[in-house]
This record gives sequence, C-alpha cells and structure tokens, in this order.
Amino acid sequence: MARRKAAEGFQSNKKARKQAKRNQDSRNPRQTMIIACEGSKTEPLYFKAIFADLKRNHKIAATSLVIAKHQHTNPNGVLDDLLNHPNYQDFEHQWIVIDRDEERTHGGGHSLEGFNQAITRAIAKKIKVAYSNPCFEIWYLLHFEYRNTAMHRDELISKLEADYGYQKNQLFQQGSVELAITNAKRLLDSYGNLNPAHDNPSTKVHELVELLFNFKST
Repeated sequence: MARRKAAEGFQSNKKARKQAKRNQDSRNPRQTMIIACEGSKTEPLYFKAIFADLKRNHKIAATSLVIAKHQHTNPNGVLDDLLNHPNYQDFEHQWIVIDRDEERTHGGGHSLEGFNQAITRAIAKKIKVAYSNPCFEIWYLLHFEYRNTAMHRDELISKLEADYGYQKNQLFQQGSVELAITNAKRLLDSYGNLNPAHDNPSTKVHELVELLFNFKST
C-alpha cells in the first residue's frame, strides 16, 4: 500500500512538473527566425555559427532558426527564396541578407533597380533587410576598423585577406563584434537620410546580429 501511494505521489509530482514547464513555456515562448542569404557559403556559415552557439546554451530549439534553401544570388531572388519556404510566415522574425554589389564590367554584381526593388518588396511584406554596401564583407572589416570612404567589393576583400587573414567561403569570426556593431551604427548615423544603394560603405547586418544575441536573454 505504501509503495503504491509513493508511486502515485511520484506520478502526481511528475505531472505537476510537466504542467509547470508548459506554463513557463507559454509565458516565455521561444523566438523563431528564418533567414535567406545571398551567398551560398559566407553568410550561412557565419549565421550557422551563431545558431550553434545559441543551441549549445539552450537558448533556442533545434528548429527555432532556419536558413531558407539557397537558389538565387540576386537580391530579388533571395527574397523569393524566403517567400518560397514552406510556412515562412509562421516565423516570428523574417530576414533577407543581401548585397548592393554594383554590376562589374567583367561580369557579376547586381543592377541598381533589382537591389532597390528587393528592398521595396521586402518592406511591403514586413520582411527585414540586412543589406551591405558594397558586400557582406564590410561587416567583417568593421570588426577591426572604422571605414567611411567608398570602396569596391574586390578592394574590400583584398584588404581583409591581406590585413586580417580572411578567406572567402570559410567561417570568419575574428576581431570584435562589439566594435563592429558600434562602427556599423556610426556609419549609418553619418549618412543622415539613408540610401542603401548609394551609402558606400554601410551595412545593417548589425541589426540582425543584435537581435540574435538578444535570443540569449529570452
């Protein structure tokens, strides 16, 4: 009889613990985010590293953060990659990561019209845009120094390679992310009225990174 009462008490406590956990989860729901990236390696590697850190620290569930399937390398296509993801609207936060990357005489880059159109379409659908001008690597450079003079994409990448050991299509986590955030904000403030297509250099990647870091405190 005593053994049965003990078992019943254990089951009762177990149910109470499960209910308490459900109540806590309902009060503090896990945040969710979906990101679509222009690059197939550089940006996904960077954000996946942040995702992995959040998972290790038990701040997010395995499915809380998703990178949409990569099928396009132009800004409008990146937005389409996100929109084509099943149930993308179910994610609390929806972001695209795109570059201005002006068209180059030897090929590559994007048109001004396409870049601006992607931003306009995203805003209309309430999707956040983490743009970079000239490219995502400006976010890396700001980890080391403040730069407010215009530079070409190739010049930027060459500088990162020569001065800081950057290697394209590999995970790069050098320098200070705190300094990068400060420098990125300082750059945007220097322009006054923002014009993403013409503000070289500039980036809003820091807004996405800060949001992800805030996942750690939820």
